[in-house]
Amino acid sequence: MTSMRQTTHDGIASAILGAAFAALAFQASAADSAIAPKFLWSASEAAAPNVVCDAGVSWNAAGGAIEVAFAAGDAAWPGLSVSPRSGAWDLSPWGHVEATLTNPGGKPLSVGLRVDNGGDWRASPWNSENVYLKPGETKVGRVIFGYQHGFKKGYALDPSKVVAVKIFLNGKSAEARTLVVGDVLAAGAAGEKPPVDPSRVVVKPAGGVLPGAPLRVTLSKQGGAAKIGPKSGWWNLGDWLKVTATVRNVGTVQVTPKISVDSSGGRVSGVAAAPVAPGATSVVEAFFVPAEPWRCVGDGKDVKPTGGTKFESHRVKTVWFGALEQQGEYEVVSVRAENVRADIPAWLGKRPPVPGDWRRTLAEEFDSRKLDESIWSPYSANYWDKRTHFTRDNILFRDGCAVLRYEKKRGHKNDDPSLGETDYACGILDSYGKWTQRYGYFEARMKLPTKPGLWPAFWTMPDRGPSGGAERWMRNDTHRGGMEFDIMEHLTAWGPHRFNAACHWDGYGKEHRAIGSTSLYVPADDEGFVTVGMLWLPGVWAIYGNGVELARWESERVSDVPAHIFFYMVSGGWANEPLDDDELPDEFQIDWFRVWQRRDLEN
Repeated sequence: MTSMRQTTHDGIASAILGAAFAALAFQASAADSAIAPKFLWSASEAAAPNVVCDAGVSWNAAGGAIEVAFAAGDAAWPGLSVSPRSGAWDLSPWGHVEATLTNPGGKPLSVGLRVDNGGDWRASPWNSENVYLKPGETKVGRVIFGYQHGFKKGYALDPSKVVAVKIFLNGKSAEARTLVVGDVLAAGAAGEKPPVDPSRVVVKPAGGVLPGAPLRVTLSKQGGAAKIGPKSGWWNLGDWLKVTATVRNVGTVQVTPKISVDSSGGRVSGVAAAPVAPGATSVVEAFFVPAEPWRCVGDGKDVKPTGGTKFESHRVKTVWFGALEQQGEYEVVSVRAENVRADIPAWLGKRPPVPGDWRRTLAEEFDSRKLDESIWSPYSANYWDKRTHFTRDNILFRDGCAVLRYEKKRGHKNDDPSLGETDYACGILDSYGKWTQRYGYFEARMKLPTKPGLWPAFWTMPDRGPSGGAERWMRNDTHRGGMEFDIMEHLTAWGPHRFNAACHWDGYGKEHRAIGSTSLYVPADDEGFVTVGMLWLPGVWAIYGNGVELARWESERVSDVPAHIFFYMVSGGWANEPLDDDELPDEFQIDWFRVWQRRDLEN
């Protein structure tokens, strides 16, 4: 009688063979120029490479596959490393490394597959992808050279110098687990690109014209809404601030059309200004800028903000058409995304947007064409993307603006030969230890970069002065009343009109707390600049765009510690596109930075 163990192995072997054939079919269809795969590790030649296991991890070849056992333990990424017996693998004739993976257990597994070049681990010289396996599921994990974390552009791996392939669990193994590994091999054509996932395709409509019109909308008590949308994926409307539909009443009764625009984050809607008579034409608009600002009072866990929006203009899925009435018929003649002209009040930049006895305490116009080092330092630590170094050479002064230039350029961090090097350079303006203020109104006129993957910001950190502690982190500590204020934090994937504003306090560990909005919209002026300001008063934090309040938080927890200012740009961010070397360089321009203080708060 066949044993249960043998039956299980036979089933796994069949699944592995099926996945392997599917992978080979993918290679044949997607990369006809690929040469025969190079096997790096297989059950039939399990002893060929050098295999090094982490503590609590073991393996053996059985039943036509490799069983990897993980003991329960506290290691965050337990796994094993497969490498050549000497030197490095030259995988330059191929486009990726893949492994057939099976979860034979009763609980899901999250498995990492990583291809390494070796060298300093702090430079992250590898590409990696994760594979999620349901109980009993078999998948082919694939790492395409030069891509990682969902097949996004990543470290420029040199396939001719691959020193290891690593297979590991994501997270601690709280109990004993097993992973079955089929063949690990190099395959695909050199220079391979990731396959396009239709659900992730993002299209920016030419001229803002949304296809789908003309469209007939017939209304009844049962509904009758109609819609348009991309064939797959999303529309990127980040360059615009509203969707406008031209409609014509083709029915026999008046109708009041309405539209709704759905995004990955939320919805914006609009209704025609008046009913449309039979035969008449009208326009209905949905604005991305909300009618009411984002507002929140208090800082408890049950506190919920009001107003604002969660709409994400760079990920639009559907535009819906309906009406206030339950009868009638109209035709959508055209639909397009359009901009909103910025309303720039004459007083903007000359005073705060709220009344009070104010005194201007700083006016940095950047007209001198050199860095004012009584206010700014061109250097700071990079706590963010790790691959950008700050250099004085990338702070330019042009046309009355300070320009932070981001480019691919190898150099030392902070221009210090004793520090490490990175491949990307940018300028930074940091007033730490030179200029601080507690409370007041802080405002800057800025032109944001547009190339993918960039992350500019205008923000503050606490600076308690020398008495705050010997180390910078002590002076910057966001405990003890201190707070990080993100006045304008932008990801270029969002388009030039949207930014994030937030407050962070109680450190950046398990006690960390934050509040704010990621969907603040402001129109650019005729020169492409936006003017963003922060009002900081005892118990009040508010953000303004072109002099209009966009967000407000009232709480006793609002910081009472003096703060210094940053203007900086790195790459990445939590919801950005991959950085694209071919699109660089790009620039973050600051026309001016001005600060006021209310006289009763000066001491």
